[in-house]
Amino acid sequence: MRNKILFSIGICLVSGQLFSEVLVKNGDFLKSELANYPKKTKETFSLSDSQKSELKKAVPDAQETSFTFYYGKNEADEMQKACTIVSQMGKEGPMSVGICFGNDSKISTVKVLQFSEDHGKKVAEDSFLSQFKNKDAKQPLQVGKNVDAITGATYSTNAVVEAVSKSQYAFKVFL
Repeated sequence: MRNKILFSIGICLVSGQLFSEVLVKNGDFLKSELANYPKKTKETFSLSDSQKSELKKAVPDAQETSFTFYYGKNEADEMQKACTIVSQMGKEGPMSVGICFGNDSKISTVKVLQFSEDHGKKVAEDSFLSQFKNKDAKQPLQVGKNVDAITGATYSTNAVVEAVSKSQYAFKVFL
């Protein structure tokens, strides 16, 4: 009996970190975002040590060593849209966020793809995510200044902002 209780307690303690909800599969996100482009490619960029330091100045908890961008290109092979998927730690577990930029360097899409928080699911709703649309890749994001937070979801709000900020950094540096 004691072992069953300890096992149950252990599952309860770690369940928030073991299980996450997949809202949209990465491949489905990319197919949807890049469906209208006749050419699609991908490219992975590794961060140099100095770039890692720069990224940490913008997003202190950043651990990235590389970024992969998926491109939608026109017939002339010109990039029209660039998407990346960023992993980010929330309060209770990991999340992943898909971010796309147009060839005008503005954010066209932000979508939460995976989420493991018990609270804060409103950050996955369009009513929250739509505020990122048309923000320039060079425009620093700050909750309370140019990003509205969700009451009761401070960690989740900050996690999404950090994911978008990391993608902005990579877009500015590599594209």
